[in-house]
Amino acid sequence: MDPAEREQLTLAVRFIGQILDEEAMSIFRVITFVFLSAFGRFTEQCSVSESEQAAVDTLMQVLQKSAEDNSVDPDPTTYLGLRSTHRHDQRVEEHFLERLKADAIRKVIQGIGSDLPSGSAALYVLAFRAGCLDPSSISDGQAQINLVKILGEKFNMEYQNLASQGHPLTDFYQISLAMLALCIEKQPVQIPFVDKIYSRVMSHKDPFGEHFLIDTASMTVLALTCIHHRNDLDTMERRHIEQAIMLLLRQLLSYQEMNGTFGTIYNTGLAVQAFTEHEKLEFSLFRCPKNLQLLVSEIYKGSFNTVHKAFPVLLALEGKSLLHVGDPSCHSRWDNLPEDENEK
Repeated sequence: MDPAEREQLTLAVRFIGQILDEEAMSIFRVITFVFLSAFGRFTEQCSVSESEQAAVDTLMQVLQKSAEDNSVDPDPTTYLGLRSTHRHDQRVEEHFLERLKADAIRKVIQGIGSDLPSGSAALYVLAFRAGCLDPSSISDGQAQINLVKILGEKFNMEYQNLASQGHPLTDFYQISLAMLALCIEKQPVQIPFVDKIYSRVMSHKDPFGEHFLIDTASMTVLALTCIHHRNDLDTMERRHIEQAIMLLLRQLLSYQEMNGTFGTIYNTGLAVQAFTEHEKLEFSLFRCPKNLQLLVSEIYKGSFNTVHKAFPVLLALEGKSLLHVGDPSCHSRWDNLPEDENEK
């Protein structure tokens, strides 16, 4: 499809949207979900320009400082962040990866893994996948662990508790993160669980608890989007996933402030990730450049000075989401940070 044809299709979608009421428009968007996906993005990539790369480098320094701190246990989120950008310090990343492997094996062997929450187990799985390792076979030469199996067991326990008690063992953020990690590892789709999520999203004003949770909704969108990309769904299952994604995105937009934040500045990075995965749907209220400019301005105020605050923002600025963990870029192993930053 050439640019002129894309423009004509975009105008047609907008025109139809203007003549449909809100409920009909929701149905129409679901119908066009797959159709628009086939033609790629209609908007410019949602990422900062090269001239704003200094903002990304500032967040990278937060991650590198964490990676070089041997006084605390290594955080898988730190490694995920280091591997998610297009700038790398091979020495720091390889040393930290070895520490992360040793830490994961120690926790599992010593039984600490039995108390590891679903979300934490998912982060280890995603981190090792980001480093081009197989999370089902992590070894230090003496012991070997299967983190995918561990995560699958924890996920099943979450589902059983949700089915019997009406709530997960942890929370919906953690189980959505676990669902995303299992999907990336190409584990079988848990259709009964997806149906539970669909039912809650479609029938509850606040499907994740007493209040609508921005981060949880964003992570759920990413998890459902990963499952939607699979080819082992039937038509009804795929339609349900599309409807849940659409409703969650619309609910997220209702929480967007005039300045571009979703909920708070700390929720915004993950929400931007959710929307950039669906830019092709052209939500008129989502203005990525405004969101990114806001995040950049907050970086220079020192708002994201910890790993867990910096990580979702870093991915948003790079135009990526957690869905891209383990893509071919995980093989990038060269040093390409500026020399002065490699020396820090």
